[in-house]
Amino acid sequence: MRTSSGAKLSLYERGLLAAIVALLIATPASATEYTGRVDRVVDGDTFWLCDANACRKMRLCGINAPERGEVGFRRATAALKVIVLTKEVRCVQVGNGTPCDGRSRPTHRDRIVAQCFLVEIDIAELMVRRGSACDWVKYSGGYYSKDSARRRCPQ
Repeated sequence: MRTSSGAKLSLYERGLLAAIVALLIATPASATEYTGRVDRVVDGDTFWLCDANACRKMRLCGINAPERGEVGFRRATAALKVIVLTKEVRCVQVGNGTPCDGRSRPTHRDRIVAQCFLVEIDIAELMVRRGSACDWVKYSGGYYSKDSARRRCPQ
């Protein structure tokens, strides 16, 4: 085997090259971090994040907000809209260093479950601090209510 300049590769270099190629082929290309603009807010813990290639439905890990038809739904949805709508957001999928790792699945229903940030601000933490969502301790381990048990979701 020769390089593009015509130099012959040593046995060691060929083995190293083969190992790198095998590693690249064997490792699935899975995105664990998503960055884009928020296109639409579904409710107080779910929104659509869009980049140049696709839009993905994201679910904030470790918190819970009222669903459609529940008391507080409009308030929570409006609060999340103010925070994220049309803004650049970065989301780290569960399993890659989030408070929900080991407690929550990386996907649920048709959503990617993630810890999301506006610049360096944890969006879920802000929603809980403002009273628009509660800390779902089962999935967060108490991460979002560490300073106040009043912010925990009812068990």
